[in-house]
Amino acid sequence: MYDYDPTQPSPEQLQKQWKSILKEQKKQLANRRYLKRLRWVLLFALVAGSGYLLDKRPASLSLDKGLLALGITWMGFLPSLQYLLDRNRPPMPFFPLVGIFYATSFGLPMFSSAKAVEERWSITNISVTALTVVLLGVAGMNLAFFTSKSSLWKKVSPIRLSESYTVGRLLTLLWVLLWSHIAFIYIPAIRQIPSIGHFLEPVGYLAYGMFFILYSRGLLPSIQTWILVGLCVPLEIVQRFTSGSLAQLMLLGLFTIIVIFYERKRIPIIFISITLVFFMAFNSVKGEYRNLVWFGGSASYLSPVEKAQLFIDLALKHYQNQGLTSNDDSSVDSTDGVISRTAHIIVFSAVVEDTPAKVPYWGGETYLPLLTSFIPRALLPNKPIDNTGNTFGRRYNYLARNDFTTSFNLPWIVEMYANFGTWGVLIGMSLVGALLAFLDQKFNHSGMSSLEFVIGTTILFRLIYQESNFSLMIGGLIPFGVALYVLFRLFLSGQKKPVSLIHD
Repeated sequence: MYDYDPTQPSPEQLQKQWKSILKEQKKQLANRRYLKRLRWVLLFALVAGSGYLLDKRPASLSLDKGLLALGITWMGFLPSLQYLLDRNRPPMPFFPLVGIFYATSFGLPMFSSAKAVEERWSITNISVTALTVVLLGVAGMNLAFFTSKSSLWKKVSPIRLSESYTVGRLLTLLWVLLWSHIAFIYIPAIRQIPSIGHFLEPVGYLAYGMFFILYSRGLLPSIQTWILVGLCVPLEIVQRFTSGSLAQLMLLGLFTIIVIFYERKRIPIIFISITLVFFMAFNSVKGEYRNLVWFGGSASYLSPVEKAQLFIDLALKHYQNQGLTSNDDSSVDSTDGVISRTAHIIVFSAVVEDTPAKVPYWGGETYLPLLTSFIPRALLPNKPIDNTGNTFGRRYNYLARNDFTTSFNLPWIVEMYANFGTWGVLIGMSLVGALLAFLDQKFNHSGMSSLEFVIGTTILFRLIYQESNFSLMIGGLIPFGVALYVLFRLFLSGQKKPVSLIHD
């Protein structure tokens, strides 16, 4: 006869544990199969799409330019292929998304019609030299990223937070952050507080991302779910929608896609499709809406709900009128603005042509704000304002000489050439690759917990779409990251009951 040992699990408990293990193994196997299929789909799309684009390219696009554009596109998607091949892949496809930015902004626009971008010069004016420099720059960035991550930054430890905190404690902090964020975007007085926006604006992403993970794992109380979905999310969407900047909604959608992919290990095709359709539908009337709402326009006094209704009415009127007239241009009208907004290769080629023939090299002047950009304005009230985008537009005559308010996008790679020419791009993009590898190792490690993932993703997210000057995008990264880490470290420390969502 055996004595009962209460420390040993019962047969029922053992059976339950085995079922849980088998279920997890099946889930992991299904995820690996899905990612493998996704890898082959991407590879097929690149091969077949390259052949199609080259064969159907516009008559104005020569073969050598087409091949260079395809080279940029392949270089941009190369990190995505590597990510899908990597069994120890980081939770967020950070560098693949950076690569996609270069593929879609400097490679693929070459295959669009010249008419679609006639408001911002023309695709036909892009030089072979500009395409070659971009191709070499993106290749250098890729090479520096992968080599430095596997060697120089290999032993860099990722951020770590306490793993002993209650769900209630975490929820309290998330709600404080979310309501502070909503107050910031709706109350002008709060927005006037120096440096507060650098923290309160992006923490909204963090709160929504973590709330989704908690909901997905059954850890978000139903009443809080209803408050989140019925009140907070609509307030967020209305504010972003009525701002007139559809990019704000697209950024929220992209962050949501990243979190869904992390949690479900599936690309949310339906969500992506809805987001793209929404963007295309309203992009055609975005300019008209801005004229009415921005800069004291006739509709600037309307409430957010009334502005949303105005935006919708403008879109409905636009497509109704389009249906009553010719449909010859309807297929390209909704994409014209998208292409002109994202085809940064046009600006790069124009800068290559004008520098230094018409405009002298900047010699690193645009990077000087980095010396003070990491210092909060609350601590340095007289800190210089980084208006490089406006200065760039006036310097190259892309803006009127007396226009001191409009900012003209200055992507990182364009800024490198404007400062130091071809060698600036080759060396600068390599340095960027090494920097992104360090940040990826620090904030996007495969062993991070769910909370660490969301914090890391919030920090890195702003660096994906590199369309503004370097100091403006990177300057606030250090104080924001430190503030988040200290806040969560202090608020969640000292708890005895561990939360049940530590690792994915």
